[in-house]
Amino acid sequence: MLKEFHSIIVSEEVLEFHKRALVIDLHTDCLIASRVLGLDLGKRHRAPWGLSSPWFLHADIPKMREGGIDAVFFGIVTHPLPLGAYDRAWRNIKFAHYTFRKHSDRLFFTLKSDDIIEAKRKGKIAALLGVEGMHMLNGAVDRISDFYDKGVRYITMAHFTSNKFAASSADPFKKEFKLGKKGVEAVELMNELGMMIDVSHTHSDVLRDVCRISTAPVIASHTATRALRPVFRNMSDNDIKIVAETGGVIGLIYASDWLSGGIRRTNLSAVVDHADHIKKIVGTDFIALGSDWDGFIRTPREMKDASDLPALTQLFFERGYKHEEVEKILGLNFLRVFRQVESNSGRYGT
Repeated sequence: MLKEFHSIIVSEEVLEFHKRALVIDLHTDCLIASRVLGLDLGKRHRAPWGLSSPWFLHADIPKMREGGIDAVFFGIVTHPLPLGAYDRAWRNIKFAHYTFRKHSDRLFFTLKSDDIIEAKRKGKIAALLGVEGMHMLNGAVDRISDFYDKGVRYITMAHFTSNKFAASSADPFKKEFKLGKKGVEAVELMNELGMMIDVSHTHSDVLRDVCRISTAPVIASHTATRALRPVFRNMSDNDIKIVAETGGVIGLIYASDWLSGGIRRTNLSAVVDHADHIKKIVGTDFIALGSDWDGFIRTPREMKDASDLPALTQLFFERGYKHEEVEKILGLNFLRVFRQVESNSGRYGT
């Protein structure tokens, strides 16, 4: 039986493949809408006043389950000013824990890579935490350990503003940056803990330094390629090569503005275009998924929300990707990275 996703026809074979595959999303912001609007993540939500699509309310538990998603990194996000950011982050982490407990029948709070496999076996979604921006540390390196102890498994070096650890790609004031002493200490501590380092939003100079210093693979949880969409937010070919050299992965974002720009929403095929470019530069072993759903992005026309994800799998096959390649992109590449980061720390299996 064929199924249509907003003009993309997905075959029964692809739907079955997608269901069997391990599907991991490296960055989703649905906790923002849940916390700010008081929405229950366990219920399917429609647009208030017609505002949700394409901007937010893309992901809730019913939509993610329908989309065949097995694991999700829930973003811990605050506004980019550092004053009080640590306390704000802490409140958001507590809210995430509350949400995971409330929906423990369908969410499996995940601390280790093996938990992702266990969650899929139990028919649950593995729920992981990622902190978006080191401004939330308020300059204190040891707070990385606090976050780790509460289940955070990656921290993005910077968000839309620079901080005491790293420079943002959006910083308009300087053209060149170096990773300072605090940034080096942060990288070393994250390696020691077995916490992944995320260089999304991070200035290319800092990305280079982080990847040179890190003894574990580095990720870019949600981004696109600068060659196809030349904006500050995206990664250059050199950035892509440097991350791949660490053994890390690059999560493909689903944001029209970062994929192709323009007034209109892009087609979902643009996501595959960016995958094609990364494949040409470094191969498919370094590609992952990083939707940025609910991050106030304009999604592609054929992807209204998380339930439409099988359409992307269909497009990969139509573009000529092999089964093994698609399996890697959907989740196995990231699972490899997670395991390598754990193993590097000496804490694997604890």
